[in-house]
Amino acid sequence: MQVKRAKREAARQLRVGGMSVRDIAKELGVSKSSVSMWVRDIELTEAQIANLKENQYRYGAQNKGARVNLEKSRIQRVAFQNAGRERAKTGSRLHLTGCMLYWAEGAKARNGIYFANSDPNMMTIFIRFLRDELGVLDSDIKLLIHCHSHDRREIERIEQYWLDLLRLQPDALSKTQIKKGSDTRKNIIQNGICSLRVYKTELTHHIYGAIQEYGGFDNPDWLF
Repeated sequence: MQVKRAKREAARQLRVGGMSVRDIAKELGVSKSSVSMWVRDIELTEAQIANLKENQYRYGAQNKGARVNLEKSRIQRVAFQNAGRERAKTGSRLHLTGCMLYWAEGAKARNGIYFANSDPNMMTIFIRFLRDELGVLDSDIKLLIHCHSHDRREIERIEQYWLDLLRLQPDALSKTQIKKGSDTRKNIIQNGICSLRVYKTELTHHIYGAIQEYGGFDNPDWLF
């Protein structure tokens, strides 16, 4: 009861100061209906009313703009996925393989390709897919490694192993991450886990569209 009374008094003070019912409810963590009941007898000045109307107009315009932008982005992603679907209809074996690998092992992010594994053969196939099928430039590929060693020389060996295997330059390499618990881990992956990242919305959704075409299904969640 004391908490409710305190919030009621706080709501009234905020309303006297000209705050909107919606903002008071958000500030105090209560429902708008409760705030409306608590402050219904408080009359605002003409200046306060004008200010609330201006804020409401601005808020509505911002929300409308945000909704328009979201819809534009969604339409764009649909177009990217449709392009992927068309490519899959006449896709090469490598295109099929790369898309299926991503379906199995890739992170399903909205605006970027994230593919990680410790298998060198899988990583070399996937980077071939990026280069040969999607036309990704080496300058657009980022390499991140997770390993279990704290030894600087061993870390450098692992980094060079992946750079050589994937034919990437050192500037593609992000800071290597050391996995916790590495000192007590028994089944250590010799060359760590390698992650390839490409931050391109168009190519990400090309893959999603192609996966759906190859698999014969629709996944609306990939348009999020």
